[in-house]
Amino acid sequence: MRNFFAVVLITLFFSSAVSAADMAMQHSAVKPTVEIHSQGVIKAWDERKVSIAHQAIPALNWPPMTMSFQLPSSPSLTVLPVGTAVDFSFLPVDGGYRLIAIATARQ
Repeated sequence: MRNFFAVVLITLFFSSAVSAADMAMQHSAVKPTVEIHSQGVIKAWDERKVSIAHQAIPALNWPPMTMSFQLPSSPSLTVLPVGTAVDFSFLPVDGGYRLIAIATARQ
C-alpha cells in the first residue's frame, strides 16, 4: 500500500511539472515579444487608445476584429482621422497591447 501512495505522489508531481511547462509555452505563444504588424481602419482615437478594425493576424491566431490598442505614454504618434486605412505595429503589454507605430496605408 505504501508503494502505491508513493507512485501516485510521484505521478502527480511530474504531471503538474509538465502541465506548468505546457502552460508557459502556450502563454508565450499567445503573447510574443516581437512586434506584430497588421493593416486595418481607424474606428476611434482618444488620448489613451486607438480602436482599429484589423485584418486577421495569423501570428496570434486572431480573426479579423475591431479592438483597442494602448497609445505610447509619449505623444509620438500623429492622430489619424476615423476611417483612415492604416498599417500599424504593436507589442503585447500587461493588460493589453500597445501601439508602437501607425501610418496611412500604402496603396
